[in-house]
Amino acid sequence: MDKKDYIDAINEIEANDELRRKTFEKIKEKKSYSKRIYTIATAMIVFVIAISIAIPLNNNKNTVNPIEVVAENNGLPKLENFENLYNIIKNSSKGYYNGIMVENAVISDAATGTTEILDSAQSTNKTESSLKEEVDYSNTNVQVEGVDEADIVKTDGNYIYYVTNNKVIIVNAQDEKKLKIVSEIQYEDNSFNPRELFIAENKLIVIGTLYEDYSKNNLLVDSIYPISNQKTVAKIYKTENKEKPELVREITIEGNYLSSRMIGDNVYFIANKYMYSYLFRNKEIEELDEEYFKPKYTDTVVGTTEQCIAYPDIYYFPESEDTSYLNIAGFNINNNEPANIESYLGAGEDIYSSENNLYITKVKYEYKDSKLYGYYNNYDVNTYIYKFKLEDSKITYINAGSVPGVVLNQFSMDEKDGYFRIATTDSDNWNNETDRNNLYVLNEKLEIVGKVEGLAKGEKIYSVRFMGNRAYMVTFVETDPLFVIDLSEPTNPVVLGELKIPGYSKYLHPYDENHIIGFGENTRINEYGGVITDGMKMALFDVTNPTNPKELYSVDIGEKGTYSELLNNHKALLFSKEKNIIAFPVSISEEVGNYRTNLKFQGAIVYGLDLEKGFTLRGTIAHMQVQEGYRNYDYEKAVERIIYIKDNLYTLSKRMIKSTNMNTMEEQNVLEI
Repeated sequence: MDKKDYIDAINEIEANDELRRKTFEKIKEKKSYSKRIYTIATAMIVFVIAISIAIPLNNNKNTVNPIEVVAENNGLPKLENFENLYNIIKNSSKGYYNGIMVENAVISDAATGTTEILDSAQSTNKTESSLKEEVDYSNTNVQVEGVDEADIVKTDGNYIYYVTNNKVIIVNAQDEKKLKIVSEIQYEDNSFNPRELFIAENKLIVIGTLYEDYSKNNLLVDSIYPISNQKTVAKIYKTENKEKPELVREITIEGNYLSSRMIGDNVYFIANKYMYSYLFRNKEIEELDEEYFKPKYTDTVVGTTEQCIAYPDIYYFPESEDTSYLNIAGFNINNNEPANIESYLGAGEDIYSSENNLYITKVKYEYKDSKLYGYYNNYDVNTYIYKFKLEDSKITYINAGSVPGVVLNQFSMDEKDGYFRIATTDSDNWNNETDRNNLYVLNEKLEIVGKVEGLAKGEKIYSVRFMGNRAYMVTFVETDPLFVIDLSEPTNPVVLGELKIPGYSKYLHPYDENHIIGFGENTRINEYGGVITDGMKMALFDVTNPTNPKELYSVDIGEKGTYSELLNNHKALLFSKEKNIIAFPVSISEEVGNYRTNLKFQGAIVYGLDLEKGFTLRGTIAHMQVQEGYRNYDYEKAVERIIYIKDNLYTLSKRMIKSTNMNTMEEQNVLEI
């Protein structure tokens, strides 16, 4: 971890709902009584610290006037001025934020405001292979057809574009036996960290994080922590000449990079800007420079001078108690129109995007008891959903809604025929025995019109996949129930069938309309009665008869300690039904006693799948030899992604790209990076 990583980590420290949420999840994962007591104590200590931080040092400070806001943008209030911002953030630390919003913002219509009905694209959740059937190279594994997601590697069938070691390399892959780096885009000052990229025709879009030192700012000189300002940057390059990519545009917004999408020629990227709220708790409004707290951006199409968003142009989410800015930028890669920049007070967590609409969620814990003990044992948790229309790089707020519980990730959400579907895990307190799982259907105003609640009580969601008029939900505590839910009648979703098997799936991927592949982990009961993981598991489920789902085939991979990035990142999967390829990076371990494990293999593992024969191991591809466990493990040679061009697989690690014939599994070429 370098300096900027430490600075970033410190800057993220804040006793907000997200910290509480993670603390609750940690508590729930503890099974033994002794561990549970220890965790509760830890959580209570965290909470006490949070309360102590939240209490102003001088309780006799003068208060500012009540918030004066104007409700616009489909019922969403405007911030209007710095005094309102100061009031919101200062009082949010005391626990009064929600009450002030209700009293002064008149936001009763914000969640259900009247809006025009939009025709929404159906998210058929097709895989990369179905998107590129007419061509012969792989795309990033995405959730929604027509909505691209940035990743560390892309290919256009001739060249490979790869983010590695703080640079972007472009590799000529036209001859699989003569791989060649034709150019490198270096970021030597180390202030810009490339994260992900998109490609389109002769354009390369690199999205990354920029760190600026703010420790010399007069507002922050009394801070005991090193301070940096984090920004998210999109760098657009022309790549007609692959040997000399030309930087033609930069767009910068403040905040930590959350996510991005590319729809047609339009790129949208999102960041959360932390506000250093302790300044508002410990300083009078006259001591603060209101210009410093305005969201800032640059777009080199307009100029290199940093621009500020005025307070009358900033909206806020009344339901959210998060005092960070949510900044969203949209731009077209093929014109020189200024980027569309929007800023909202109230950060986001998970996002889902169809071709027409963007949904951003934020979890809020609402406590029923003001006592310390009650905060951890008596609360309501809700996910607030904010809907935006996406059109020609413009981002327009539509409305907001909420559902009980929390979402797992983007796959917990989906849009079809104008309806928004969302799966959540709900709970009353830290004890996982109160967990229950739900699925809600919302109309275009984000009003709940259909629901299934109370599934698998005492368990929580581990994976969800929406496929057309069905949803597949996996919950877990000791076994893996796979629920099949019919959504053909949005106002009356129905559980059609359920399958209970050992282990659980953390990612579900469509094989065809009647079969779905689950990637997850095996589990077993240890001698103390607890549930522990025991290697990876890949399974094929037959849902031809949705009332009686079956596990057709399964394969075990490794033992305790085995891990794949695929379990937490769907982009790590390469799947092509046409080429009969399932491949993903994996570290395979074996258990050697006393809960110790040794690493046996790290690289890519490649399977075929036949409905008559099941899974077939086609081979493995390694970039290093692993001996004696982790002692000779080289993280620089750990395979991160697998792509294909024609009949060749390309495995990528920070030090190497290797080409392998997918039919013979014979090595073709190795390119050192």
